[in-house]
Amino acid sequence: MRKIKNVEDALALFELCTIIHDECNKSGDYRKSNKALDDKRKVIKYLLENDSIQNLKVFYKSSNLFARLSAATYLAPIDNENCYRIVKEIMDMNEGWASFEAKYTLKEWTKVSSLEVYDKILSE
Repeated sequence: MRKIKNVEDALALFELCTIIHDECNKSGDYRKSNKALDDKRKVIKYLLENDSIQNLKVFYKSSNLFARLSAATYLAPIDNENCYRIVKEIMDMNEGWASFEAKYTLKEWTKVSSLEVYDKILSE
């Protein structure tokens, strides 16, 4: 992954990595999917290190359900109620893979919404 220039660039990369991850999961290209996921975690680490993780909130209203779900998942430790609502809404939409991932995310909500998630990302 190329060097992240600034927060705006990080947000654009977050969206791109989310799209690639989703498309590759659907097509079965798990190697490329895992690379996109690794890159997305690097973006999250950048945002955390620059006290800018809250900027992911721009994706709360995204038309891309995976960007919305991913943003809500990464923001859950600091915006639990809104993120839970967003993930539940995606699950209730019955929109195939996105709803399936949302359902799984809710099953793991206690882990997802813990601040320890950020500590783990920052230690990578």
